[in-house]
Amino acid sequence: MKSTIWALLVSTFISTVALAQQISYDDRHRISVTGESLINVAPDRIIVTFGVDTRDLVLAAAKQQNDTIMKKALAAIKAMNIPDRDIQTDKISIEQRFDTNGRGGQVFAGYTVRNMFVVTLSDPLKVETLISNALDAGVNYLLNVEFQTTDLKRYREQARELAVRAAKEKADKMAVALGESVGQAIQINEDSRYTPVSYYSSWSGGSWGSSNRNNTGMSQNSVGVSGGEAVDTIALGKVGVRASVSVVFELNRR
Repeated sequence: MKSTIWALLVSTFISTVALAQQISYDDRHRISVTGESLINVAPDRIIVTFGVDTRDLVLAAAKQQNDTIMKKALAAIKAMNIPDRDIQTDKISIEQRFDTNGRGGQVFAGYTVRNMFVVTLSDPLKVETLISNALDAGVNYLLNVEFQTTDLKRYREQARELAVRAAKEKADKMAVALGESVGQAIQINEDSRYTPVSYYSSWSGGSWGSSNRNNTGMSQNSVGVSGGEAVDTIALGKVGVRASVSVVFELNRR
């Protein structure tokens, strides 16, 4: 009796596996392609991060210098009619500094007081004036300039749709070269391995602790993007919203 039951279970298992293999196997002739797109849109939100670094052997003196620069910078920024809600200040940080002496030991070199504040703009034309005013007030670090669009979801959807169209056009052209035609889509995946939003700017900030305390230099800076056929250069002054998809189409033989 036990042998009969065991044989029945084994037979059922084999039948189930065979049926699953038949269901999962797809012998349709197919073609796999990728499609990419880039939409250049004007930024409507710019986030600028500044830093104030002051140093002195006396803590009170270093802090006083920092407070003076901060007050002067914030006054200059508010004079641009930027509302208080768009200006955010960070907590102040204080560090001791040590230098190495000739005997390999360390000697106290004073205090470093750092303050950071962030300004949010809605007009890209004000960015240069904002940075110039802050630097003129004594700010010695331009830490970051980030350009954004508040309507990112809509532009991402547009970019995704264009990427799908690009994939279909590529598949059609490749199929024609083979003397075949493209059928329905079998599978589609979105590639999210790279950041979909990037910006090309002439402003390049520095990090805390650089040997150059007036780290306000400018250099050309562009965001790298993964390879593909539709990787165009991001227009200066525009936010680049990208999309990439891979699609598997059924290929019909003529």
